[in-house]
Parts: sequence; C-alpha cells; structure tokens
Amino acid sequence: MLSARSCRQGDGLRIEKLRVQYPRREAPALDGVDETIEQGELVVLAGPSGCGKSTLCRTLAGFVPDVIPADVQGGAWLDGMPLLGRDPSDISPFLGYVQQDPDAQICTLNVWQEVAFGPENLCVPAQEVESRVHVALSEVGILHLAERSTTALSGGEMQRLAIASILAMGPAWIFLDEPTANLDPDGAEMIFHVLGQLRRREGRTVTVVEHRLAPLVQYSPRVMVLDRGHVVERRHIRSHYDLAEMRLRAGWPQARSKAGQRLCSPGDPPLIDVMEIGFGYGGRPLFQNLSFSIRRGEVIAVIGPNGCGKTTLLRLIADLDAPQGGRIKREESLRLGFVSQHPHHQIFERTIRREYAIDGVRDESKLNRLLSESRLDGLADASPLSLSMGEQRRLTVSTALSRRPDLLLLDEPFIGQDRANVIWVLSQIREAAERGAGIVLVSHDVELVASIADRVLYLGDDVPCGSPDSVFAHLSEQGRHAYTPGYWEDRQ
Repeated sequence: MLSARSCRQGDGLRIEKLRVQYPRREAPALDGVDETIEQGELVVLAGPSGCGKSTLCRTLAGFVPDVIPADVQGGAWLDGMPLLGRDPSDISPFLGYVQQDPDAQICTLNVWQEVAFGPENLCVPAQEVESRVHVALSEVGILHLAERSTTALSGGEMQRLAIASILAMGPAWIFLDEPTANLDPDGAEMIFHVLGQLRRREGRTVTVVEHRLAPLVQYSPRVMVLDRGHVVERRHIRSHYDLAEMRLRAGWPQARSKAGQRLCSPGDPPLIDVMEIGFGYGGRPLFQNLSFSIRRGEVIAVIGPNGCGKTTLLRLIADLDAPQGGRIKREESLRLGFVSQHPHHQIFERTIRREYAIDGVRDESKLNRLLSESRLDGLADASPLSLSMGEQRRLTVSTALSRRPDLLLLDEPFIGQDRANVIWVLSQIREAAERGAGIVLVSHDVELVASIADRVLYLGDDVPCGSPDSVFAHLSEQGRHAYTPGYWEDRQ
C-alpha cells in the first residue's frame, strides 16, 4: 500500500453551515450542512440523485467555486486547514478527489504518465514516483495497461486509472464519487477491497459516494444520507438489515416485457442481424465471429469484463464504427436512439430546453411533462452541464426516448441513479419494448439485468447468449460468480 502524506492530525474534517447555490437554479445544492468526519473513518454518502452528494465532494476539493461557478457560504476545515476558497492544487496533496466522470480527470495520453503526473507535480523524487506508479496501478488491477494510450481505454479501465492517479499522490483523505460505477463486478470488488485496506491498514480517511451499498457492508461504514441539500440521517451500517431499515437496500421489480411474444414471430425479420462480426484495436481482438439478432419488443443485455467490447458493440450496431469482419444487416428506415456511456458526450446545448428542442420537443406542455417524468422539474432553463451525473443520465435517456426509436441502445443507463430513478429507467425500457422497440442494454449491474432482460449476451472467452437463467447458470459453472445475481449478498 502507498503511504499517506501527513498534515496536522487531530481536528478531522469540520463542515459548518455549508451552503452552495448554483447559478440559474432555484434551490441550493447544499443548504446549511453541518458535519464532522473523524480521522480514519469510512463514510458513505447516499441519497437521491441530485441531492448534493457530488456538490459536497467538489466543494471540499476546491472545484466549487474555483472551477464550477457557485455562491458558497459557510466554512470547512481539514485538520485545521481552511478549504473553502482555496485552489484545488493547494488541497490535492492532502485531500484526493476521484471525480464522478473519470473522463474529465484524465489529462495525459499514456496510462503510466497519467499516474505519475500527480506525484511529479508534488516534487516527489523520480525513484519514488516510479514506485508509487507501479504500486497504484497494481492495486487497481491495470498494471498490464501501463503503456496503453488513455484514449484507447474502456470506461471501466479509465475509472480504475483515475483512482490510481489519486492513490499515487498519497493523500491522507480520499473522496471518491461513485468509483465503481463503470466497473465490472470483479473490478468493483477489487476497488472496494482497496478502500477497506486504505482505512484498516493505513488509517486513511475514505469518503465514498455510492448507490450500490451492499458490497460496503463488510467494512461497517458510517452512512450519511442527503436529501435536497440537507443531511437527513446518519448511521453505522453493519448488516444488510441496516440497509433495509434505511430503505437503501435494492431489490428490483420484475420488468421483463411480454411485447416480444406479441409483436413478432419466428418468421418476422429482425430489426438488426449481427452476422459473424469481428473487431479489435491495434491488433488486439475484442470479439470474433459474433452473431445474434435483435427483434421488436426484445431486451438484450450485454455484460462482461471491462475492455471486452460492450461499448464498441453498441457503436457497431449504431453504424458509428464498421466491423472488421462479417456484417450487420439493419431494417430499412430504422429510427435509432443512443444513450452514451458518458452523458456529456451527447449534450450540446446551453439549456435543457434547447437540448430537448434538438429532438423536436418544442411544445411547452410536452417539455414540462418530460421534465416531470424524468425528475428534472423546474430545470428547463438550467445548463445541462450544471446537472449531477445522474440528472444528466436521465436527460439523455429522456431525449433519446422522445423521438420514439425503433431501436434503443443504452450504455450504462443506471449510473448515478437512486432506487426511485432506477425504477423510472426500468419503466421507460419496458414501455419502449411494449410499443415494439428493440433494446440493447449494456450494464454491470447484474441484478438489474436479471430483472429486465429477455436475453443476456456475455462478451467473454466463449460468448454465451441466451435466456438470463441459462447464461447465469453457465457463468456460475465457469466460476464467474460475480456475474450472477445475488453475488454480493450471498458472500456476506
């Protein structure tokens, strides 16, 4: 493990009457937060999407208001050092911040250089920089990617890189905003283990924003629940019963649609016919001879390890890239809806109102209805980039659905969503399937996949595709238990 940098010990993190108001937003993102986090604690920030979790992290790390404009009032001190109003570079040696969007954190073109960048700017001796980079990459499981270009990484690989770059700087306090959102189950388990080790063996203070809480129960964290900018509950979690009592435990309604049986028969032509396609990068194959069809009213979920080609497969289906072998046959006049893994990649306008207008939504009553359904009420004139990641995700799902596509491609649509909003996304998928849309869904959340998918495609060594029960049984037989429902709870 990497050694933590020292700052004055004893005072912990003190937050007093912290209020953050973003421009053109009616309600404050944080409204009078008072909190103390002790040295060596593991704290989990939970609560509805848009409740202020990310804003709290960004403000304490100096990004608000230095990078993100906002009116900030109150105070915050880290071991006696004032935080508010300081440049993020002054804070980073003591408080490391892994951002919600890893893409926004990467600033070099090479994995090794990215992790070395922080320690080098702290004037760490060259030999120690090399050691820190090696250890940090090993801890998050991507040492084998050390010479890879950062532009060639998958979303999950990029997330691990962002975590490694902060660990290499050795801060005593670490804030992580949904650090496992883009990670496959094995990667998520590794990161949770690293966080536990940072606290238990090194005494570092770790604060994590998470919606997926079951894997953290084993570390007995203290959970702070935020709602509308206020801390509304604090509690130590020692079992899944504690999560259930706090209404934080996930259990998903069965959301499979019956539309596929009604809308198509075996003789109907598929929307998409994927025929023995192959694809790879730099001589490294992702998949070969991959074949399957997508029919109306059917939900196909694509799962598998980070870097196996899930996002690439969506891009191939959408005709954004061309397969290097085989071909993809599409139904003529196909209306396509695409939700990117990173929401900001498909946000183009300065206001949410204008973002909807791109997709033809100009009627005020329809706009207000869509905003209400996606829990973005009152934000029509707000900047999309001022939204939380979860709010941006719901915006992109809503705009994609507003054009009533025949084929809907969803890349990690549940990221950043609390329980109520996950159920909303599930309902939107089911409604689209019921009216006859074909849906391809990429997700690392196996529990959700089990609740919604008609078929599951696992992109791995043997690429099984079939009913959820058959694919999960196959993966269990192969020892890939982390890719089967109930894994986190069964191992507690």
